[in-house]
Amino acid sequence: MNEKELYQINASLTCIDLSDIKNEMKRINESSIHGFHYDVVDGKFNHCFMFGDRMLPVFKKLTQKPIAVHLACEDPDLYIPSFIQNGADSIIIHYESKCNVLNTIKDCKRKGITPILGFCCDTEVPEDFLQYAKEVNSILKLTVFPGFSGQRFYQPSLAHIQKMHKLLLENGLDIPIEVDGNINKDTIAECVKAGAHSFTGGTSGLFNQRHSLQENIDLLYKKIREAAL
Repeated sequence: MNEKELYQINASLTCIDLSDIKNEMKRINESSIHGFHYDVVDGKFNHCFMFGDRMLPVFKKLTQKPIAVHLACEDPDLYIPSFIQNGADSIIIHYESKCNVLNTIKDCKRKGITPILGFCCDTEVPEDFLQYAKEVNSILKLTVFPGFSGQRFYQPSLAHIQKMHKLLLENGLDIPIEVDGNINKDTIAECVKAGAHSFTGGTSGLFNQRHSLQENIDLLYKKIREAAL
């Protein structure tokens, strides 16, 4: 198995050139990006707004790659039906949400949508982590605070990833951990060593002017391969 099968790199849709969506999606579709990350912030979970439900069908029409909808929202139950209707392939529900998170996860599964459990960068691994992890297909760990680009990588999150990874292995759970937030050639190796297998890239790692998109992807996979040795 090569690193592009064992590890996955996804693209954050909030970091593409939104003034040229059609061409941006075309170049991403032609790359080896695995899928997309679609951020939704409600202005309460964090003090900003980001992507509502109306943009999701626009992106869905322009790609066959999977789109994970990241609900950084206090009450994701309000929005899940609309995102399912508009074609989300998976939905990220935060442990810190004010809904009954376990019930929401189980409801997503009943409705045929893949649930992912999300954690903010500063959230310690909770005592009931495994109870939630057993109900989902993957874990998302933020490495910055949700909703604002250009933040510094939150170093304490690496210890959280290590602990999650250890708990999953000890309990026979084959559940990948994805990291999201300032993922680039300088931070991705630390995440691999901590136990992450999936990575969402944005402004610093994928969409910069130093290299082409595919060159940046190849560079990230090179760093993954070196860290995994």
